Amino acid sequence: MWPVLVSIIAILIPLSRALPPLYQFRIRRRIFRWYAQLRDVEEAMGSQPNDELLARLGEIESRVEHVTVPLSYADELYSLRSHIQMVRARLVAAPQAAVAGQVAVA
Repeated sequence: MWPVLVSIIAILIPLSRALPPLYQFRIRRRIFRWYAQLRDVEEAMGSQPNDELLARLGEIESRVEHVTVPLSYADELYSLRSHIQMVRARLVAAPQAAVAGQVAVA
């Protein structure tokens, strides 16, 4: 009986050290997977119409609203939401900046 108990404990100790980082990875992956799509929208600025990019950004934002994470990871979710708003502000301001640049040149 003792050899079985010792072998189970020998397996559980390393497993107990591996589980918290695995849990953290799974939770953070829920949030960080949206950053790739946000980066795609940001990189497409200037090469695609802003209306199309704003629509994609709206889709991303509506999906992010349904992401649930534990309270201890809420700060990362709110950071993602603020980054979405930052990209939206840049998209909205982009045509105004282009018009202002043309006026300054003329």
